[in-house]
Amino acid sequence: MSINTGKVSGSGATQAYYQNLNAKRNGSGAAQEAKAAAGDSYSAGDAGGPKGVYSKDAASVQKLWEMAEARTASMRGAVESMVGGTSGPNGQTFWASAATSGTGTSYAGSFLVDKATQDKAKELISEDGYFGVKKTTERIMDFAKALAGSGADEKTIEKLRGGAKAGFDYVANLFGGFDKLPDVTKDTYDAVMKSFDDWASGAKVTA
Repeated sequence: MSINTGKVSGSGATQAYYQNLNAKRNGSGAAQEAKAAAGDSYSAGDAGGPKGVYSKDAASVQKLWEMAEARTASMRGAVESMVGGTSGPNGQTFWASAATSGTGTSYAGSFLVDKATQDKAKELISEDGYFGVKKTTERIMDFAKALAGSGADEKTIEKLRGGAKAGFDYVANLFGGFDKLPDVTKDTYDAVMKSFDDWASGAKVTA
């Protein structure tokens, strides 16, 4: 934060007051440089005139917006990968399809799996399996919280929720609609949305 002292005017006592106030707000040395680099500014205003005005320059606002959009895109990509998207055997829906099809058709096209592979697929999407509801939800939410950082506000959480929804939508479109997704993926979506609800509620309490 940089202080514009050029607008301070008035008696010597008034100037001294504002200079002291500015010093407290502004800090000094490295702290002052860091604040100035952030693009913030504070003008104390003329004596007897309007109160001080705080502003953030357009470049800083644009940068913050771009960072938020990048987080949303990263969230979408992570969900696409973890849930199924184009990731093949690294995705939940691949193993859900392998566990139930056996003879041939899945979102990836026609393929055959032997019994051993089908048994492995059933294990992977089970309650405690790596691609089951619980663990897939945990990975998605861990990624979201890593993107948000500590002390995430409700707005940031909702942006990340939007990214997660977009990822699920992408996978659902590959199947021809949400209703055609494997049950384990539908349940994962519900669990992820509930986790975002809980996270947002916690952010409201601490705000």
